[in-house]
Amino acid sequence: MQPKTVNKYITLLSTLFKWGVKHGYMKSNPAEGLTLELLHKPDEERKAYETEDIKRILEHLPNNIAKEPEKRWVPLIALYSGMRLEEICQLTGEDIRNVDGVLCFDVNTNGDKRLKTKASTRLVPVHPALLNMGLEEYTKSRLPYENLWGLSKGKWGYGKKVTNWWSSIFNRKYVTNDPLKCFHSFRHTFADTLKQAGVEEVIISELMGHANHSITTGRYGKRYRPQMLLDTVCKLDYRL
Repeated sequence: MQPKTVNKYITLLSTLFKWGVKHGYMKSNPAEGLTLELLHKPDEERKAYETEDIKRILEHLPNNIAKEPEKRWVPLIALYSGMRLEEICQLTGEDIRNVDGVLCFDVNTNGDKRLKTKASTRLVPVHPALLNMGLEEYTKSRLPYENLWGLSKGKWGYGKKVTNWWSSIFNRKYVTNDPLKCFHSFRHTFADTLKQAGVEEVIISELMGHANHSITTGRYGKRYRPQMLLDTVCKLDYRL
């Protein structure tokens, strides 16, 4: 396990022991202070996919939309939206909708969907590249309330099947052997590409579902309009 993963488990265990101490079942918390030192800075824990990686991904993505649409659309949406894997996997037909004339992914907690944080609720414009690939036509072929990819929710959400396939098979076979490049690398690629294009951090944060801690723009400012967000994602240039 990576140190960060180990620390998550130790923190959970420590929380249980803390409860035990509070209610008199234990005299002390044996897991307190046992977290491991992180050897890498946050921006070094995962790497972004580079241009050659993206070319290999696009070249080898399955095209059997009828049987396994998730294996094609989930990576493509991640590449052009910066959305998390689970956010994409739990999309329904009604979650792709027109807002002020802009087709958007509506990332929400409707039904049995779950999000990582409150800030994760947002609108993300559908990149023109996805429209050119036929995403809108595909979504119209699905019923509004059904999962877009035909996935069922399991113990760990909707994305377990895609996670296993990407991590164990596709990513290592066709893309890279670098252990720091995984599905989450799509978010790094998305963020870094917009950053290098001169996009303001606050706009990138809103697109990616990160909280805006600024008093001026976070508390008093409204969310960016869909058209401005669309103009932003159109600045993605992967040099393909």
